[in-house]
Amino acid sequence: MFRSAKNTIALAAAIVSVGGLTAACGSSSGSSGGVVNLTYMIWDSGEKPAYQASINAFEKAHPDIHVTIDVAAWAQYWAKLQTAAAGRDMPDLFWDHLAYLPELAKDGIITNIADDVKSSNVDLSQYSPKLLAQWENGSTIYGLPKDWDTIETVYNAKDLSAAGITPAQLGALSWNTTDGGSFVQALQKLTIDQNGKHPNEAGFDAKHVKQYGIALEGSTGQQDWWDFGVQNGCSLQDKQYGKWTISSTACVQAMQFEQDLMYKWHVAAPGTVTNTPNAASLPQILAQNTAAMTFDGDWDLTTYQSSLPTGGWGVATLPTGPKGSGTVYNGLSDAIYAGTKHPQQAWELEEWLGSAASEKIVTDAGTVWAAIPSLDDGFIAAWKAKGVDVSAFYTGAQGTTMGFPLTISGTAFNNVVLKDMNQVWLDQMAPQAAASDITSVSNAAVADGS
Repeated sequence: MFRSAKNTIALAAAIVSVGGLTAACGSSSGSSGGVVNLTYMIWDSGEKPAYQASINAFEKAHPDIHVTIDVAAWAQYWAKLQTAAAGRDMPDLFWDHLAYLPELAKDGIITNIADDVKSSNVDLSQYSPKLLAQWENGSTIYGLPKDWDTIETVYNAKDLSAAGITPAQLGALSWNTTDGGSFVQALQKLTIDQNGKHPNEAGFDAKHVKQYGIALEGSTGQQDWWDFGVQNGCSLQDKQYGKWTISSTACVQAMQFEQDLMYKWHVAAPGTVTNTPNAASLPQILAQNTAAMTFDGDWDLTTYQSSLPTGGWGVATLPTGPKGSGTVYNGLSDAIYAGTKHPQQAWELEEWLGSAASEKIVTDAGTVWAAIPSLDDGFIAAWKAKGVDVSAFYTGAQGTTMGFPLTISGTAFNNVVLKDMNQVWLDQMAPQAAASDITSVSNAAVADGS
């Protein structure tokens, strides 16, 4: 799962800097008294308790291995890895993201576990085929799938009720590029200026909006226009590790629709409110009533639960677009550092974390959806016990999805897309111009192998 896409430029730069340091690097692991010490690095402190429970079970079965979980917040995570590489002290295992997988693999920083998978008879058929395909490339496997996420609508229940919209109605909305459809009509009801007027009423003051219908935020597009894109038939690439196709009509229309939400219909918070990396987080924006709803990933569920009153928020499926429903589908794995001093013990930990037993511990705690589909009910039940129906994420995952792009040009893409799309969301650049520039720059990087 992507979690947040903030600070992408810094992270991408960090990965570039890490490259080339691998061959000579050691790791933070060691051994004492016959016990091998491993370090496992993650970026979400909220998920640590569930993973610690999993590690406790692992250590009980492997008394000769001790694992320390090292948490570095997403904003510092990749930079910390860079520093660790420079000091030849990288963690033995660490969470990996598809945005960085191709460059980590190309630079030899992470371990191809294909031989271990075969010799240990790991049943790969237990995993979601869509997830497994993201971590396999030909004869290589760079991690066992550990979780998945999608993007759905998260709403403020009080605001929704005040507008006379039910959660069921919210999940049945549709949009089009002509008049915006029922999606824009609902957002008009949810948008209120300082005088209590809505955008479709005479005298509405677009410069003094008290509450927007929606706020959309994502430095790459995962939580905003990519979702409109998949609902409009847009493909970001012609194939995995292939050429970028963002300048297609379907993708440009998706960008244009989001810009129109801001500046044509005045129902979405403008870029001055949502542009990354400096904007408030989406849970904060919802809790502060800056907007009544947003698109967000299930990785933020715990933050919504702590930011809004009990029963004060909920989840609904995304609207459908001209080509139907769709959402971005992503997942994480655990990467083994290629320079670990204890590759056998690191693999044993990797195998455990990717097992049904470990993933059940984590998903039954409501931490993340498991990469093993037979465990999905545990996540839904965990959140039902907290009073929140999260089944919309499951529904989205079963339908049309767009996987996270896989490319060796991730650094170039992340840089140009953040620069150009922030201008689009400020109404200072046309979507077509941005799409053409992003496609040109990113494909040039593909051709250069950078």
